[in-house]
Amino acid sequence: EALRDRLFLWVIGLFALLSIEIIYPTAIGGLGKLVIAGGEFDPRALPLPALLTCSWVLTVAISLRYCQTAISVNRQYPYLHSLEEIISPQLGGGDIYQREGKVYLRGYPLLLDVAWFAYGFLFPFVLMFATCSLLCWEVFELSYPLANKVIDTIFAFALIFFILVYRVHPALVSGWEKYGKWRERRRQRPSSTTTHQKN
Repeated sequence: EALRDRLFLWVIGLFALLSIEIIYPTAIGGLGKLVIAGGEFDPRALPLPALLTCSWVLTVAISLRYCQTAISVNRQYPYLHSLEEIISPQLGGGDIYQREGKVYLRGYPLLLDVAWFAYGFLFPFVLMFATCSLLCWEVFELSYPLANKVIDTIFAFALIFFILVYRVHPALVSGWEKYGKWRERRRQRPSSTTTHQKN
């Protein structure tokens, strides 16, 4: 979870960097030497189109790692719930040792629901919108070489694809399954007309 949260901040920082590079390219060209992880980096040593392509690549790589880490965290919760249901009664504490399960979810604050929605749904859609907006700005407003624009477009679409697979597809599958269960329950429930006919 700590790694997921750090990667989330990295993704936000990289999108801020992309925004500056695309909307204010002269600001990047005017930067001096930067110290990153103990090493010096001079942005002026690279052409701005190449620097932007490097930023797209880094953003895609970090975003993919964030998606993988978030999925890994989410997949552990059902396993933890199962362990708690088995271990807690054996310790003689009822459900007191079920922090990830019943006890944790009891009296769940509204703020945590809002945060879950923001991280799980709002953030991915904002990320996709920002990716499309930055890509359009780069393609139509910047006079960079065509090769750089093509490469950046490929990485931008890869980023959108990763986000779709990470959040949108699972949400659609889950929603479809819930809809199927709802239809099955309605089908098994006797209708009021059938009940009246029997009477």
